[in-house]
Amino acid sequence: MSDSPAVAGNGNRGYPGLALLPWLLGIIAYWIIVVVDPYHLRHNGPTFRLAEHRYPDLEWSRLIGITTGQPHGLVLLGGSTAMPISPDIMREAFPRARNPINLSYIAPRPLDMPRILPRIAQITGLERVILFMDFTLIEREPRRSASGEVLENMASTNWSHGGDFALSTALASLHALASGTYDLPFWSDITVPEYMLGATPMTHSAGVMRRFRDAVQRHADDVFAKSTLTCAQIPYLQNELVPFLTQMANKHVAVDLVFPSIPFVLYYDWIDHGPPFNTLLPGPVFDQFIVFKRCVIAARDQVGVDSNRVIALDTKDSLSGDVGRYFDSIHLIDPEAYRTVIRMIADGDETITSANIDQHEADLRTKVARTAARIGTR
Repeated sequence: MSDSPAVAGNGNRGYPGLALLPWLLGIIAYWIIVVVDPYHLRHNGPTFRLAEHRYPDLEWSRLIGITTGQPHGLVLLGGSTAMPISPDIMREAFPRARNPINLSYIAPRPLDMPRILPRIAQITGLERVILFMDFTLIEREPRRSASGEVLENMASTNWSHGGDFALSTALASLHALASGTYDLPFWSDITVPEYMLGATPMTHSAGVMRRFRDAVQRHADDVFAKSTLTCAQIPYLQNELVPFLTQMANKHVAVDLVFPSIPFVLYYDWIDHGPPFNTLLPGPVFDQFIVFKRCVIAARDQVGVDSNRVIALDTKDSLSGDVGRYFDSIHLIDPEAYRTVIRMIADGDETITSANIDQHEADLRTKVARTAARIGTR
């Protein structure tokens, strides 16, 4: 019994050093990241290899300093509609391209581009750039995407911005020290962009198909109405696109400006439900997309390089006319569809110019109305 107070006293003292353990581990993790420099913030630090497999969506954006520091003959930059296109698929369509790479990320915004386009421009061995004209580039407000915010933070605050360094960053950096490759074992299991996990075709949802039918019936008379969008309301064009096209022209690098495949029914559905990001004007959607195309063609013509092409993938019936190949109102789910997309770009299918844009619009109207009539009667 006489030993009980002493035992109790020892228990109360505990282990005060344990309170410092998380802090010490955080310091160690931070300095591992500093040594490895996985995001190439020092520009003169060591460069480690990247794995061949897909990386987590946001992690891939953080690695742009490494990816653009390597030689690439072909670079693809787009939004989520381009993310599933793998380098292997790019090689199939462009067999002569050296080390093709897809730098696409979710919802790119014009304000992101000063941190991205200059990096692409300095890539060694660059011969062709494919820029997807994602609808988020119509953005008029000074807002960045989530990836754009990360890149801006890392560029403006450098190593002091520990908020962009996660435990996975430290573990992957430790792996790089041990193996020479910045990687984690479970990353090799990633086969599709994270936003596609668990996705199923839209045709599997009775509610979605009912919403489409209602939209088609409600907007049969105004789907092709004129909008108030003008080229002057799309600052991306003159602030970012034209200077980049000019720079690429001076380097004799071809640029394809590609409008992604979207389901025809979107033009009805988005009038009421709108896009996932507030980048379009209220009202008719079809005309805003056509205006964007006309403005991109004008930007291309302003630079005046014959090797630059504007390609519209949204007129192909087997893609845009089949909602079963999409898992939401804008994203293809069928892997083979992405092979079709990149082959169309390589072949120059559906190239639009100032000479044929009126016919392109007329043909697209016909296909949209025809598909809508089929959906409306189901």
